[in-house]
Amino acid sequence: MIESKTKRPSIRYLTPENLYAQLNHFTSGMAVTRGSFELVVNRCTLEDMEWNHMDQMHRLPIHRTYDKGVRIATGENFAVSLTQWGNWPFLITVSDVYVAKGLFYQSLTLAGIVFVHSIISMEEMGDSVKLKDEWYIASKKIFKFLHKPLDKKLYKLNARLQQEDEQLRQGRFELRQRGYTFRTDCPDYYNSNVLRNNTIYPPLDEGAFFTLDGVTSEPSTKTIDDLEFIVKKTERNEYLIWPAVCPHEGGPLMQGRFCEGKITCPWHGLHFMAAQLSAESPEAMKHGFTYTLQDNMVCVRQNVVTEIRHDEITESEAV
Repeated sequence: MIESKTKRPSIRYLTPENLYAQLNHFTSGMAVTRGSFELVVNRCTLEDMEWNHMDQMHRLPIHRTYDKGVRIATGENFAVSLTQWGNWPFLITVSDVYVAKGLFYQSLTLAGIVFVHSIISMEEMGDSVKLKDEWYIASKKIFKFLHKPLDKKLYKLNARLQQEDEQLRQGRFELRQRGYTFRTDCPDYYNSNVLRNNTIYPPLDEGAFFTLDGVTSEPSTKTIDDLEFIVKKTERNEYLIWPAVCPHEGGPLMQGRFCEGKITCPWHGLHFMAAQLSAESPEAMKHGFTYTLQDNMVCVRQNVVTEIRHDEITESEAV
């Protein structure tokens, strides 16, 4: 048992090298099987890899795997959840621990007879991150026949989840190349799941504007320097405006679902209300921006906003 001393509260943990021996000698008649999955994720940062691992809200919209789950408790270094694996009639308690930078532990017990412990390590290599998920399946020897099918299932699950998560990691990498940063750039289990504006947009110059030329009832984008805005026109000659990059965590809102005056983010399922401009109401403030209608153009100013107001967003079932 060693102690981890980072910027977060210190924790004590068994090193990966000692886990196998500890599980093997936990009690008489133990069987322990090792398995692993490795992947090099290109165009990704370690911060976004860690954030992606700890962010719970993306799981239902992106994976469609964790539709039956509830987060019991969350701290900076840990999270405890109750979930159900697929359609199996088992309730599973999952414990996640942020052990150290680029190192996570995850433990669960299946029906009280099989224990699974995963060691998830991440190593940054330039613009790529090497991910390795090693797991130990432990049980009494009488249940060792369950190890092989469970090992295969864990491998396939890892392969599918990593492929589905690619859009989040690479999406944020592309944004960073354009000057975006995030308030979750030092992620932990707590701040990665707080509902607030975490996207920090590149600064706008004074007097920034875009024209309304070509705007119709179909959503289109308007660009100011490195910022994009989604604009559409209603039958009542109102203009609906959103930032094209989600203010929550950077999702591509243009790929979301539009319904009247709101848009649903494809990454977390959050519903964002539009800023509405018209001749009668020529100014509106939403999601960190103030928009002013002047003839055939919209002037845009940035505001300093940290919390998402309830009149700007409604939570979906994913949260």
